[in-house]
Amino acid sequence: MKNKNRISLLGCGWLGFPLALDLILLGFKVKGSTTSPEKVTLLKASGIDPFLVQFDHSLPEPSLTQLLDTDILIVSIPPGRKSVEGPENYRKMGETLIRQIPKSSVTKIIFISSTTVYSDSNKAVSESSEISPETTSGKVIAEIEKSLLALPIQVLVLRLSGLFGPGRSPARFFAGKINIPNGLAPVNMIHLDEVKSLIITLIDSESANGVYIGCTPSHPTKEEFYSLAARLAKQPEPRFIKEKLSWKIVNSERVEKELGFSFKIPNLLERLIQS
Repeated sequence: MKNKNRISLLGCGWLGFPLALDLILLGFKVKGSTTSPEKVTLLKASGIDPFLVQFDHSLPEPSLTQLLDTDILIVSIPPGRKSVEGPENYRKMGETLIRQIPKSSVTKIIFISSTTVYSDSNKAVSESSEISPETTSGKVIAEIEKSLLALPIQVLVLRLSGLFGPGRSPARFFAGKINIPNGLAPVNMIHLDEVKSLIITLIDSESANGVYIGCTPSHPTKEEFYSLAARLAKQPEPRFIKEKLSWKIVNSERVEKELGFSFKIPNLLERLIQS
């Protein structure tokens, strides 16, 4: 983007950190946050201007003034589903951003969301589909999406399907398990490399607006996908019940039709083999 070479990443975890490294190689000046004091040194050594930021609903609101002294903000923090307090801390993050972004130099936001905002409605969904989150974390994500989209700047919401890639093998979910239900349901997944390319496409686009989905355009069954993942990881193969109960197919319509984005490996099983 012309004259907009400063990017701040709120969250330098599994997705944010490798994305930050790619952005540095592309010539961007990158700031990044972490919740871990130990990781500050790693960020700095990698060329990222580091900030220690924690959102705790029981503590005062953190100041993001320096982090928000940027052109583009990418919010890449998961909602902490494993923690009881995770959703409330995530809501605190959203409320903090809504209050502090209007006072900042940020002109563009890319909010990394999730396709968990869609229910398993036994049909295909896309960006134009109505959302109906069923989980606590999904409901909080939907709240933050709505609040950010109301800001008077360019806001892009990127709803990602299931993530996999280096350090996050799908084999870990079901390896060796038996009688797993819903084996014939389609899976909705996307590899880290595709996600990074998609985010860079959104960064470069001046006309992008609103909600986008990131999901590989092929949808093998749970049995096909996770059995292959186990074999590739040399783990015991899972055994699924051959049934199709609740499901959804997630389609990335807008990124392909409007932004001209092409998946490097559109076949999900082939992507799994090459990851």
